[in-house]
Order: sequence, then C-alpha cells, then structure tokens
Amino acid sequence: MDLQGKPDFGEALRRIEAWFNHETLDRPPVRFAEHNADFASSPKLAGRTWPSLKTRWFDAEFQVDFFLESIRNRTFYGETFPLFWPNLGPNVYAAFHGGELDYGEVTSWIRHCIHDWNDLQRVKFSRDNEYFRGIEDLTRVALEKCAGKFMVGYTDLHGSLDCVADWRNPQQLCLDIVDNPEKVQAMLRLANQNFFHVFDHYDGVLKAHGQLSITWMGIPSRGKMHIPSCDFTSMTSTETFCEFYLPTLQKEVRT
Repeated sequence: MDLQGKPDFGEALRRIEAWFNHETLDRPPVRFAEHNADFASSPKLAGRTWPSLKTRWFDAEFQVDFFLESIRNRTFYGETFPLFWPNLGPNVYAAFHGGELDYGEVTSWIRHCIHDWNDLQRVKFSRDNEYFRGIEDLTRVALEKCAGKFMVGYTDLHGSLDCVADWRNPQQLCLDIVDNPEKVQAMLRLANQNFFHVFDHYDGVLKAHGQLSITWMGIPSRGKMHIPSCDFTSMTSTETFCEFYLPTLQKEVRT
C-alpha cells in the first residue's frame, strides 16, 4: 500500500506484524497520535453550515474532506498511519438496535431506551437503521477517496455489557446485576446476537477494497483486528466480570 505521507508503510507494517507475533525487528513499534478531546479542533471549512450538529456528523462528504485537509502535507512517523475510521460516536452499536444518539462537538451520547422489561421487545438490529446507514455512507465515501492517501478502518464497536449499559443506563444496570441477573443475561444475548455479523460485514467491505483490518487504535492487521473492551466493567467486581463479560470476551478473542 503506497500512501502519501507514509513512504515507509511496508517497513512499519512489518514491525507491527512482528509485535503481533511477540517478536521485535530493529525496534518496537512506536505510534504518535493526538488524542485529547479538550484540544481537538472543531470541523470547519469555509462556507459550510448545518442545521444541527447531528447533520454535520452525518455529512459523509464533509467528514472525509475535512480528514483529507487534516492530513494534507503531513508526514506520519513510526508506526503511525493516515487513517479514516467512520465514527458516529462510541455508542453507535447500541444505536444500530434502535437507540437515539445526541451529538456534541467531539462525541455523542445515547438516550437509554430500556426503561422497563417490556421495552426489550422494541430493541432490534436493522440495516435500515439511520446510524447503520450513516456508517455505511461514511465508509463508502472514504473508500472512494482514499486511494494513495489514507487507510479506511471500521467503526468503534462496543457490544456485550457496554451495549446493555447503553440501552439500560449504567447505574440501573449495576442494580439489575444484583436484582435481576436473568434479565441482564437476556439483554446480553440480544446485544451479542449480531455483533460478529456486524464486524464481518465491515471486515468484508474493507477487504474487498484492499484495506487491512484497522480501527480507532490505528494498529493494522492482514487478518481480523478487534479491540475487545468493556468500559462498564470498571464498575463491577471480579466475580461479576467473570460471570457476565468473560465468556463474551473469550469468544471475541477466539473469533
């Protein structure tokens, strides 16, 4: 893959592949990245306005063009890559099932949608969901414009307990684990039902366009790269972690 601003792409990828295999070539991989929302610049291009922040987030042409402007004339050092990953916020997987997102300048938040157990019947994954279609549009436009300039990744996917916490409310889920563990397991099954289907869909689209497997962390793989995570477990005991999340974690890693 030849990319402007990254003439040593092949060498960098070899270092990362060695790292995946518990080996070191000439040195360990090194990544440089700006990652502080407080200092992130707001997207602005001359003459562009939107009726709402959500509209701006969903404007695929603008988001990709803004990214292109951000990497113009830049050189990417070490194992850092010009990477566009479609992003509508960290709760987007939960939103694929019918949740609504509220948008700020640099992130979004989900409106919790399971207020009583009958609400579970309304939680359903759909490819016609506006958030799924939004990620599809961002991916499509990025793939149309990426050649020789940048890599395209897949979106941030939080399934399992993070998805359940998005639907239910993290504080309420803490109580549910004590009071209604069987209901939590039912929500978990629903959250996990389409996770691998969604991942494989994005992986297939990217691979069909010659892309590697990569997402927000910026570590590419020729195989399948995923970052297992469950932010919710920062609020649980080890026992709860092992009962409610560890089986999902093990399945994600094996896959």
